[in-house]
Amino acid sequence: MEIRNPLPEEIEAVRRLLAANGWDHRVGNAERFAQSIANSQRVAVAVEDGEVIGFVRALCDDISNGYISMIAVAPQHRRRGVGRALMRHIMGADPDITWVLRAARSSEAAFFGQLGFSPSMVAMERRPL
Repeated sequence: MEIRNPLPEEIEAVRRLLAANGWDHRVGNAERFAQSIANSQRVAVAVEDGEVIGFVRALCDDISNGYISMIAVAPQHRRRGVGRALMRHIMGADPDITWVLRAARSSEAAFFGQLGFSPSMVAMERRPL
């Protein structure tokens, strides 16, 4: 398995992976999705045997704050360290950056907890109208 920046020709495979794993409402428009990738400071794919099996996208100021926007791993590749490798790659090793994310399912909370995340009562959100 290789963790790296996605190649331009892999963007559609990433979009299909996300759509098949609960992100369809965010990636339905291929053009807007490609623009969201272009506008992100950090993106990475997990590739195995030429197939995109995982993806992560983040926004970060590289000083103090980072936000994990999306992460997905194909179901048949879960519980093999793909998600953990993607998260470590995207967050890097700077201990001074506070990373935040939204995790809605209890299974997600357990996964992110293993990476040092904990529930927070200080976040707020404003959703699109």
